[in-house]
Amino acid sequence: MKYPGSRGGIGMSKTLVGILGGILIITAPAWGQDAMYFYNLGLDSSLANRKIHYFSKALELNPRLAVAYEKRGVLYYFQGKYKEMLEDYLMLTELEPFNSEAQLMLGVAYLNSENYDRAVVSLTHAIELDPRLARAYSHRGEANRLKGMAAEAIQDSTRAIELGGNKQATSRAYTTRAKAYSKLGKNELAYADLNEAFRLDPSFFFYLHPSSTDSYATFVADSSLANADGIRWLGLIGILTFLFILIFKVALPLPRKKNE
Repeated sequence: MKYPGSRGGIGMSKTLVGILGGILIITAPAWGQDAMYFYNLGLDSSLANRKIHYFSKALELNPRLAVAYEKRGVLYYFQGKYKEMLEDYLMLTELEPFNSEAQLMLGVAYLNSENYDRAVVSLTHAIELDPRLARAYSHRGEANRLKGMAAEAIQDSTRAIELGGNKQATSRAYTTRAKAYSKLGKNELAYADLNEAFRLDPSFFFYLHPSSTDSYATFVADSSLANADGIRWLGLIGILTFLFILIFKVALPLPRKKNE
């Protein structure tokens, strides 16, 4: 038995379904673009907290937007928010497990969170992905030094110095190796490395190591360098330290990600 209008009702239903499906198809790209809209706002913003706000909004809309985790993680790094940085780079390395820079920054997050064992694991992974990543050796050297493994710290720092790269990273490698040499009682080698670190990048050296004058004093006191010339040189270093801290810590911007 046929009911009047039944065929028309079915036809109307099919039409509505088709219209709704078309709307979904048309609007689907727009939903996907919302995350990129906020991500681009973050890139264009000049304020760190606004950048973080926009990147966070982008990630709410697209939790798999890897570049937003990377950008926000770097901002957290410069703000000293290492717990938040760690969370972002854990997500990034999950999304991009073969990204050597992401593994490097994850190691830096662990290092600054004082989880030195995990830092070594992540930095080793970064080196496995890119054996010429000098900064990974440099940071792993510092993690090993903080674990009390002076020989391994010297080995990693030496490799970072051999590979070269930017002056700030190399200066840090010399500083780490100097501290490791000092731990082993090799004060003249330590003193030479600190001088090289200072020569390469005095502004960054004093920015990261405001207590470096104390290190020089220790080396002079414990070695044959304790003569009139050495003492005068130490006094000059003290004056330079004060001036660099006063000038550079006020005037210089934070180092970029590549120089962390």
